[in-house]
Amino acid sequence: MKRDASSHAAAGISVGAIVGAALAVIRESGVDGLTMRSVAERLEVRAPSLYHHVRNKDELLELVARNAFDSFEADRAAYERVETVEDWVEVTTAGALRLREFYAGHPGLARLIQAKATPYRDEGEGSRAALVRAQLTALVRLGIPEPVARSVFETTARWTMAAVAAEPATGEDLFPVGLTYFLRGVQAHLEDVLSAG
Repeated sequence: MKRDASSHAAAGISVGAIVGAALAVIRESGVDGLTMRSVAERLEVRAPSLYHHVRNKDELLELVARNAFDSFEADRAAYERVETVEDWVEVTTAGALRLREFYAGHPGLARLIQAKATPYRDEGEGSRAALVRAQLTALVRLGIPEPVARSVFETTARWTMAAVAAEPATGEDLFPVGLTYFLRGVQAHLEDVLSAG
C-alpha cells in the first residue's frame, strides 16, 4: 500500500523533504550509500520516525525514483511551449544535457531510475511522471500519433541513460556530439511521420 503525500506532511515530514534528503545522501555517497539511517540523519529525525513515512529502503528508492525530477520543472514547462519538431528537439537537447549533469552529481541514480522505469511511467505519480507526460503531450500536440510519441520518448530516454552510463573517465566529452547526432535522426523521423500523416 502506497502512502499519499498528505500522510507524510500530516506527520511532519513532506515527500519533498524525504526525497531532498535522499538525493543529498546520494550526491555524497551514491545510491549504494543510501540508507534509512542516513536519510533520517539528514532530516534531523530518528530512524524510527522515518519508518513511519517510508517502510523500508525499497520504498525509499521507489519514492526517490518517482520524485527525483522536482528540479526539472522548467523543462516540463518548456515542453508546454513546444510548437514545432525543432522546438521539441531544442527542449529535449537542453533537458538531456541538464539530466546528464544531474546524474553525474548523483552516482548510481541513473541506474536506479532506469531500473524503476515502466512503459507507462507517465501515468504514475511524482515529478518523473509529470516530466514524461509533458514530453509525450508535446509530441502528440504536434500531430505525432501516441504510439510513435511513446516509442520516441522511450528510445530517447534509453539513449540518454546509456550514453551517460558509457561516458569514459578520460575527460573526452562526446555526449553533446552524440546527442546532436541522435536527435537529428529523431527529428528526421518525426518530420517523416508528420509528412506521411
